[in-house]
Amino acid sequence: MVARAFAAAVALVVAAGCGGEGFRTLTHEQRLASGKVVKIVSCLLVWGVEHDERHPDQDSFALEYVSALPREKPQQLEQEALEVFELIRPLSEQWGMTLATVAALRTPERTGTWDVYIFKRSTSGDWSHTLQTITRNP
Repeated sequence: MVARAFAAAVALVVAAGCGGEGFRTLTHEQRLASGKVVKIVSCLLVWGVEHDERHPDQDSFALEYVSALPREKPQQLEQEALEVFELIRPLSEQWGMTLATVAALRTPERTGTWDVYIFKRSTSGDWSHTLQTITRNP
């Protein structure tokens, strides 16, 4: 009898926690060197794996953040992404990685169109980047 009452109470608490505004993606506000604050959606260590094959040279860090800048201002967006990249660049170098990605999302839910900056480090240690645009509809 006590176990049923406890289970019912737990179920009620869980149900109450799932109600209201519904699910929202968690973000972490991070201040950049310029003083600007961006919302970080995720920062992941990505293993270089293709099916059952392991490719350590493709290990990387991937950071996703929400950008308030319009895509119609590509120079400003690129500058922001470069500044966000500085959050993971030292870690990437410390781990000896030659790849990293920074995704400038429009929403934390990863819908619509966003820009992914793919950073590659040369043998001399210099980083270069390319841009890839991704579109996902809800």
